Amino acid sequence: ASFAPPLLQVRHAGCKGRGVFAVQPIVQGTMVLRLGGRILRGAELTDDLLALQIGEDLWLASDGSLLDDMVNHSCDPNVGFLDGSPTLYALRDIAAGEEIAWDYSTSISERGWSLVCHCGSPHCRGIVRSWPELPERERQRLLPIALSYLRS
Repeated sequence: ASFAPPLLQVRHAGCKGRGVFAVQPIVQGTMVLRLGGRILRGAELTDDLLALQIGEDLWLASDGSLLDDMVNHSCDPNVGFLDGSPTLYALRDIAAGEEIAWDYSTSISERGWSLVCHCGSPHCRGIVRSWPELPERERQRLLPIALSYLRS
């Protein structure tokens, strides 16, 4: 049996707390991480869960212990939902030691949701907003890396 070394590891990520980092170089297009958790409706969510929106009223929820729960946001992401499923793919070549980050706006459509951004990118939007509250040009730019339910 062959053993593949892990691609990712959790480390301290400055003001963002924990983050997920590439252990070795990752080639553009590589499947980096399949997001996990239980599929719940909005009414089933509780305050002790971390949740990722995957449909109008569908959420992928976990207790915060999964690797994907520790992946931070970036306004200039290096991973995204290329096939529209809750699976992150490398959007470009990623260097060993580089933090893995996706754009949170590419999953959430809850109006009024926002987050102060600390990504440090030159393209930082300052405030991360839900998909419907992004400017049209921003939605068009992010469309190829958004979850399927936001693409229609």
